Amino acid sequence: MLKITEPKKVLCIHDLSGVGRCSLAVILPVLSVMGIQPVALPTVMLSTHTGGFGAPARLDGCAYGEAALEHYRKLGLSFDCIYTGYLGGEAQAALAEKAFDLWPSAYKVVDPVMGDNGRAYTTVTPAFIDRMRQLCRRADLILPNATEAGLLLEKPLPDPLDEAGAQALADELAALAPNVVVTGLQLDKYIACAGAGRERFVVKKLHIARNFPGTGDLYGAVLIGSLIQGNALSAAADNAAEFVALAIQKTPYDQDTRFGVWFEPLLPRLCPLREE
Repeated sequence: MLKITEPKKVLCIHDLSGVGRCSLAVILPVLSVMGIQPVALPTVMLSTHTGGFGAPARLDGCAYGEAALEHYRKLGLSFDCIYTGYLGGEAQAALAEKAFDLWPSAYKVVDPVMGDNGRAYTTVTPAFIDRMRQLCRRADLILPNATEAGLLLEKPLPDPLDEAGAQALADELAALAPNVVVTGLQLDKYIACAGAGRERFVVKKLHIARNFPGTGDLYGAVLIGSLIQGNALSAAADNAAEFVALAIQKTPYDQDTRFGVWFEPLLPRLCPLREE
């Protein structure tokens, strides 16, 4: 007899891009196929992501987000996890903080989206970095990339970075949150993610010489799904890294990288085993 259980719910506070595989367009199908119910709360709606398509049409979702949170509160919904990503300013950081206040027992994951490739985004101010730092202090797990790690710590990253340096970086960030995974670390010929907190680890993967938007969102979604399925953080980080690496490998070389990786054919790999 098929055993049916209520799926875990994850409140996903991220942007939504109409074109380009990133943010909610990636997170929703990944969590769904992993047996988890995602609840989307768009912080901003964009016609495309901002990585190479020109200036997108944009609709701020802050007022909607406030109303949605209040509606969920009145409905008596509960969330097992709250996962925040792109926040388009301090008002939207306050939106994430409100969600944390309304559901204090939820496992809180913060992807402090502020920059990439060694540079902060043009909209990121010192005040916003400080607000993001405060949000990270309320999280159970933070997922900065290498650039964001430097912004949170207010220090440049060593160049070159070795495995010991990567681990030291993650350990420093553990002062902000109980658990940390730093992604996109360049270690010689490898791309690595370093973890700190209750589990210290460095996961290394062969560098693939193509960059795609949305791979950080794909990584975060698989990692969170793996955690909710009961995996340890180190195993969840490894699962996520392997899935992203495979998605990159399976994307044709003549594909316009702006459209992201072809992860959809790989989704069946994430389905949990069904209990009979």
